[in-house]
Order: sequence, then C-alpha cells, then structure tokens
Amino acid sequence: MPNVSGDSPEMKAMDGLEQRQRTYWNERFRQHWGPEGAGSVHLGRQFNAWRYRVRRAVFRRVVRRLGLDPGTLSVLDVGSGTGFYLGQWQALRAASISGLDISDWAVSQLAQIYPNATLYELDIAGAHLPLPAQAFDVVTAIDVLTHVLDDAAYLRALGNIHRSLKPGGYLLYTDSFFHGPGKRFEDYWRGRSLNAIAADMDAAGFEIVSRDPFSVLMSAPTDTRHRQRNERIWDRVMIPVLRRNWIGFFYGAFLYPIELFLVSTLRESPAIELMVCRKRS
Repeated sequence: MPNVSGDSPEMKAMDGLEQRQRTYWNERFRQHWGPEGAGSVHLGRQFNAWRYRVRRAVFRRVVRRLGLDPGTLSVLDVGSGTGFYLGQWQALRAASISGLDISDWAVSQLAQIYPNATLYELDIAGAHLPLPAQAFDVVTAIDVLTHVLDDAAYLRALGNIHRSLKPGGYLLYTDSFFHGPGKRFEDYWRGRSLNAIAADMDAAGFEIVSRDPFSVLMSAPTDTRHRQRNERIWDRVMIPVLRRNWIGFFYGAFLYPIELFLVSTLRESPAIELMVCRKRS
C-alpha cells in the first residue's frame, strides 16, 4: 500500500513548494503593495496603473455582456493579491464577495480594506480546501493560474473552482492561450496552449463561452508567429519604463486610448486574453 500520510515525500514536497510560494508573495506584496505588486513589478507602479485601467474596462464589459445582475451575485476572487478585482466587484455592488490568496500578509491587508468580504488564506491548487461547495455564481482567477506550474496542481485548482461554483456558474480566467506551444518563465510563470487549456477545461466540467483581448500593446506579444523576435522588440521599446517610473506614466498615458480601442475591436490578442467558462449543469 502506498504511503499517503502527511509525512510522505510527496506531501513534504508539496508543503515545501507552498511555503516557498507563500514566502515569495509575502515579500513581494510587502515591498510592492500597489498595481505593480500583482502586475509586472519591473514595469513600475505608473505603467501598471494604466494597464489596470484597461483591464477594468474589459472586465466590466464582459460582466455586462453576460447579462449578470451583480446585486444578486455571490462571487469569489482567486488570488486576490492587492485586491483590484475585489474592488471591482464591490464597485459593482455584488451581493456577496469572497477572496483568497496564498499570502497571509496580503489577506491581513485585504481584511482591513474590505471588512465585509469573506477572506481565505489558501492555495487554490491545494487538496481538500475548506471552500463551500456550489456557493458562488462567479469565480475570477485573473493572472493567477499561470503561476501554477505543475499540471496535476493546475487540474486540482480547476477542480476546486468547479466544486465551489453553482451549476451554470462562470469562471473568468486569463492566460495567453498560445496557438502554438506554451511557454514557461523560470519557476514563476507558465502559459499553456489554447488546445491544452480547452481539453483541461472540458475534463474539469467547463465549457468555454468566449475569449476577449485583455492586453494588446501593453504586454509582451508572446502569442505571435515570430514570438522571440517580437518579444525582443517589445522589451527594447520598454527599456525606458524600466529605468524611470515617471516615464512609465507617459508611456501608459500614450498607449491607454490605443489599447482601449484595440481590446474592444480585435477578436484575439497577441498578449493576454480573458476567457469566460461556464460550469456545465
């Protein structure tokens, strides 16, 4: 019989990884409690603030298109970080708001900012999570599941979200949805292919409803035919933003109206997209 106790090598490895992730995000949020903390730290606070203005517009447009009445919704935000999407649901006057994050420090800060929200200090990819079953109409997992590198953990995260949703409930989820092979950046980030994600969503009990551009010019063009060349060009263009935070403000202000136009007119993005999935009844 296999060893399944809490002292097994597999369990110890999982506990060690979770602790490393918690330590990383605790330190990151302590140093960067702002849009750059949950976004791209190297691009600075000002540029990230403009990017989140675009994301707010796309997010609200998608919620409206689904025909949801926020006043009747019970929502869960996975990987709440600095609380941007908790703030969006609060502004939309959702009936019930919950959030979770692996960072205990972030959860303690969010509890002060959103005293009426139910908050959990959890890893969404963990086993036997104490989340209520079939409790939520909508789950948001924005820029979160790309940090789940292991395939088994990724499927476990989808299963946890599926169990927490009511039948017919929605998952709003971001990735690059690569048309070719996926991409991994060190032990921090992994973008999966559209085909792999579609298969995983189907296996987890979801159907894909839509995909919308979430970022076009303000994120690296990772999902393009000449990926490496285009990413190098984008990185060179962004060098001034890396050097001075105030330059990021002007870059963002210049790109903002262009980005709003692109995310509202393009069918797909070369960078990041927002996918809507529905839990099969």
